[in-house]
Amino acid sequence: MKKILVIILSVAILLISGCSSASEPITTVPLDPETTTVGDVAGTVEGDRYISHVGGIAYKLNGDYTVDWPDSDKRNILMCDYTGIDICGPVLIWSNKSSMNIAYVLDEKLKADAMNEYTLEQMNSRSKYNVKSAEYVDYKIGDRSYHALKSVLENNGKEASALQIYAFQDNGMLILISISGRSFRDVDKIAKNLQFA
Repeated sequence: MKKILVIILSVAILLISGCSSASEPITTVPLDPETTTVGDVAGTVEGDRYISHVGGIAYKLNGDYTVDWPDSDKRNILMCDYTGIDICGPVLIWSNKSSMNIAYVLDEKLKADAMNEYTLEQMNSRSKYNVKSAEYVDYKIGDRSYHALKSVLENNGKEASALQIYAFQDNGMLILISISGRSFRDVDKIAKNLQFA
């Protein structure tokens, strides 16, 4: 009986610790313009995890989803030869119509613009949805807070929720994570699986 109790407790502790830990640590590599490629920054899918070792970001993949790589034709360009102002990471789309885009912003002007009302104008002009309401918030992931734009979008009486998270990394990059879903609960569920180094 004692052995069974010990086994049950051991399994319970493993389950609890598995549920409470974010995921395995992110190993990072420095951004070296002479050796780092666009693909190194954009990241890869390793098993059930998206990770950019240069960006210092990871995401635990789950559910029924597809992954698209918009900048796949640029992956082998060295950063010293890259003339773009940002790098598109993956676009994840789930079967429930939720989505997440990750972009690595390199241009200083875009970094400044991403943090002001210009973001709202851009969102309105690029989306088939109109911005119904928007507010800047401090959004907590793990033990850190990130500046974010939380909004409700509307099209033909249908609403959707969106969250743009701005993560400034030590290497000077801004990671812009854009998440949308039918409700903020769906958006929040996706965002909680993000992990930063």
